[in-house]
Amino acid sequence: MSTSDTLYESIKTELARIQSNCLYAAQGYFEAAKSAEKWGRLMVFIPACVTAICSLLVAVKVGPAVFFSGLGAVSGAVAATAAFLGSPKTAADHLASARAYTALKHRADTEISFLTEASDLAVFEARTRELSADYVRITSTDTPMANKFYEKAQQRIQQGAAE
Repeated sequence: MSTSDTLYESIKTELARIQSNCLYAAQGYFEAAKSAEKWGRLMVFIPACVTAICSLLVAVKVGPAVFFSGLGAVSGAVAATAAFLGSPKTAADHLASARAYTALKHRADTEISFLTEASDLAVFEARTRELSADYVRITSTDTPMANKFYEKAQQRIQQGAAE
């Protein structure tokens, strides 16, 4: 195997690795964003509803007012804390990471589609190094996600539900 054949195979392997890593990371971050959005909304909505119900029960004098007042106060505090801590920000961070990985995957797809044994390998090597550096940049700045989202992404990809 010649040096150019070895370089060609190395470039092809690295582009495929970047492509695959981006696919799994993007899908994992999309899963994490969906979950963060859902839980973020529920952690505000449910306690706010409990607060409203408790306030109504106290207003119409149904049941022990002290109990419902206390429950309403605690629920209101939970809703306010959840809104303040910004679970939507976490969802937005995960979504931004998913989009960055998706964009990088598309760039790797393009390079793979144009790579042939007759290509200028020095140019492709430089582009591959650039894509690899971009991958490292994204991974170093994104918000970590729980392993369960990566595992869910892996299942969806293996089932063909995500591409």
